[in-house]
Amino acid sequence: MDDQIYAVGYRPLATKGRRWVPWPIARTALTLAWRRRATKGAMLLCLMVFFGHGLYLVGQMMAMEFTQRQGHGFGVNSMVYGVLGQTQEVLATFLHTQFLATALALSIIGGGLIADDVHAGAFELYFARPLSRRTYAAGKLLAAAAVPALTILLPFIILWVLAVGISPSGQRGDLWWLILPGLGGGLLATATLASTVVGLSALGERGRTVGVIYVVILFALSALGEGLVEAGYDWAGYLSLQRNVSTVADSLLDVGFTSTAAELMRPHNVGVNPSAGPSALALGGFIAAGLGALWGRLRRVSA
Repeated sequence: MDDQIYAVGYRPLATKGRRWVPWPIARTALTLAWRRRATKGAMLLCLMVFFGHGLYLVGQMMAMEFTQRQGHGFGVNSMVYGVLGQTQEVLATFLHTQFLATALALSIIGGGLIADDVHAGAFELYFARPLSRRTYAAGKLLAAAAVPALTILLPFIILWVLAVGISPSGQRGDLWWLILPGLGGGLLATATLASTVVGLSALGERGRTVGVIYVVILFALSALGEGLVEAGYDWAGYLSLQRNVSTVADSLLDVGFTSTAAELMRPHNVGVNPSAGPSALALGGFIAAGLGALWGRLRRVSA
């Protein structure tokens, strides 16, 4: 019996190399969030946005292919563009809409990333082990960023590949350049969502409360910005995360006009700012504020 205990209980664990510590933290948070029905419902909403724009894109390409095979002139092609829009409009509209749907999903998944640990008093246990605060923060940010990476970045790549694959041969060369600016806008949206939800979670103590507050702040800033812009205060548009993301996405993808169908698919009551540069700076300010709130919470724990 002693030999068996020694052989089983004290045998060194076989490991396949050193594990990156933030990943188990992120994986645990995402696994716990996936058990909720609300999480599945929010992710289903994001999936519906993706499929809707995919069908829109397929219909657009089929119409272009039809006009090209029929040999219609420039006037008919311009009419098709005016109704269905260009490919970059579809991709930009996807970023606009999916940003909002992902924000709703993150309010459910990410609201308790830090707040639940604060409520449970788990920091003393976490940091009593050889776990640094930077590693803990990296794990939580990784968990938050995984959601928009799955709902924004990956679907954008799929839509772009779909557009390039089924586009008419004469227009395929014009679509290759869309991937880099589109991913740039998607990465900025991902960083904004991940940092702000984690930062707000660091300020709260209950995940559900933080999630509700996150959604309220998102819509309140959007409504405030749109209302003040209509009153003539153009600077107020930079207060809205949605408006800033839309402005940067339109600028990067070089969206020059809005078609009838694209206008219907865009989020209503959300405009764009006069310049993309200040919008990018405003988003950088929101990212810095979120990261600052997270680090401030961790510094107070160590005090």
